[in-house]
Amino acid sequence: MENYQYLLGLRNKTIKNIIMNYLLYMMSFLSFFLVFSQASKSDDKLDEKQLLINIYGNQNSRKVINYDKSFVSESKLFYESLEKKSPRQLSDKSKIAFTLKNYIEGSSYNNLEQLESVFAENAKLYLTVGEIFKSLTPKEYVAFFKNAEKGKFNGRYGKVLSIEVVKDIATAKVEITIPEKKMIYIDLFLLKKIGDNWKIISKTATRIDETEGK
Repeated sequence: MENYQYLLGLRNKTIKNIIMNYLLYMMSFLSFFLVFSQASKSDDKLDEKQLLINIYGNQNSRKVINYDKSFVSESKLFYESLEKKSPRQLSDKSKIAFTLKNYIEGSSYNNLEQLESVFAENAKLYLTVGEIFKSLTPKEYVAFFKNAEKGKFNGRYGKVLSIEVVKDIATAKVEITIPEKKMIYIDLFLLKKIGDNWKIISKTATRIDETEGK
């Protein structure tokens, strides 16, 4: 009888130990899951911050949007993430960056529809054409690319230098380089928020490459 009680107590103790070990295991698993989730959220924020630096640059570095080698070079993931978000999820600066992306890509790949879409209908472009200073409409500007093959890279590279936003208006500076012709241009844009989108309402440009003054 004493042996039976001893064995019964031993069995109950063993069952209790198994239950306690199981509970400890579950608590450890849950703790690890919570820590991992918080770390993932933190990493997402860091990744988003780094992607923004890739587009806009910081005081020490700038990233070139290179359409010859890839969709948007090092900014590809950022632009793809913009396309997956609804307009209400994007900041005004992100929307402007997306407008500039379409401007650069449309002009680099002779995509007339994409290029014209970034301008307001009544936008004015002030450019020097054939040494004559002119005021152009978006359709007149887009026509410069009409004889080139759509979708074929034409040698233009774009880099966003700056974006400044004040409520529903903004200014932006873009560098355009054409290495084969040894040309570098600075484009200055005035943008306006129209509805949920940002449109270019004015543009001017100047050439700053090494041939200037020669």
